[in-house]
Amino acid sequence: MEVSEKAATTRRAVLRYGAVTAATAAVTSAFPALAQPAYAHGTADVLPSPRPIPGGTQIPGGPLIHVFAPGPPEITLPFTGVHLEGLDVEPGVITDYSGFSAVAFHVGTATGSDGKRYNLETDIRVMDGSYVAADGSRRRGVFGFV
Repeated sequence: MEVSEKAATTRRAVLRYGAVTAATAAVTSAFPALAQPAYAHGTADVLPSPRPIPGGTQIPGGPLIHVFAPGPPEITLPFTGVHLEGLDVEPGVITDYSGFSAVAFHVGTATGSDGKRYNLETDIRVMDGSYVAADGSRRRGVFGFV
């Protein structure tokens, strides 16, 4: 494969991830009831938490984070140096899960209120589906993290 073909595939993949994230944002804004906290739906207590996926990323000298970095493996995020792990890597962070997952990596700079510029790199994920909770019960939920 020539370098130019890899670059075209990479752009397509990045645009596809961005489109999925934009669609998720559009659906959430069109149906604001989906984005309300659990207690807004009449649920008095917090639902049982889901179980994390096995494996993940080991932080050097720190904990194991149950998350993988899906995306074309030829892409390395510029500020953290994280290498994306392939298109067949689990995008969700919940085990025993069936549903929709969206992933977006944003890279750029931000300017603070003091005028100082900062490097910015985000990993944003949204998951909407059913799962088996840590207590063994079957649940449905919407999860997101940055």
